[in-house]
Amino acid sequence: MIKLNRGECPKELTDEVKEELTELYKKDKEKDVWNSPKIKKTLKEALLEMSHGKCSYCECALGIESKDVTIDHFLPKKSHEGLVVEWENLFPACLRCNRKKNDNEDRLVNPCMDKPADYIGLAKKNPFRLVGIDDEKIGKNTITAIGLNDIVRVMGIRMEQRENIYQHMEEIYEDLQEVGYQKKYKTRFERLMGKCTAGNDYAAVKATNMLNDDIYKSIKQILVSEGVWTSNLQEMENEIQDISLKMV
Repeated sequence: MIKLNRGECPKELTDEVKEELTELYKKDKEKDVWNSPKIKKTLKEALLEMSHGKCSYCECALGIESKDVTIDHFLPKKSHEGLVVEWENLFPACLRCNRKKNDNEDRLVNPCMDKPADYIGLAKKNPFRLVGIDDEKIGKNTITAIGLNDIVRVMGIRMEQRENIYQHMEEIYEDLQEVGYQKKYKTRFERLMGKCTAGNDYAAVKATNMLNDDIYKSIKQILVSEGVWTSNLQEMENEIQDISLKMV
């Protein structure tokens, strides 16, 4: 999970439309008014832009036409009827996370209001497993409530992504050691760093693993010594640092 910045409310979601749809929901709790033709397309587009096209919670990639793209009500709609189409309460989520979170009333990490890295870290002994790090157990409650350590559906995929990043870093480092610096190796490394930025799936775990890997540090040191650690690479590293988690 990474920090998300909420954009402006879609212009189609006017006060009048919100009032109309909220009243419809209050009369019939089975109506998915957030999928009303009046707002469905623009609402999903705005939410997916906010989340970089990913589930707000597990960070799996979503497509706007995918059946797996659902709209989650951060504060449950059944107990907060007035927020059923409130822009600030809506998040794009995969079907798995939405169903798992369901009507949970616990204090959970809000990707827009909170900085997830203040509540959620990564286990050193198992660098694919998320752990709660705050004293109030908000991070732990979030991980449990949404199933963010589901071995098959989430953690296994994070492991594969991390191993892919590590394998490519290892190949770049070996080439630098055996052949010496060539521009193509910097290009490959830059492309690899790009896969760990906010716009990519499972970015928080990939970013954390990359920055804490000795091979990453060695490659950076070589590029710095060659005078080719560019401002663009530094900007990418800053972005990766911004979304990375603490290893505990």
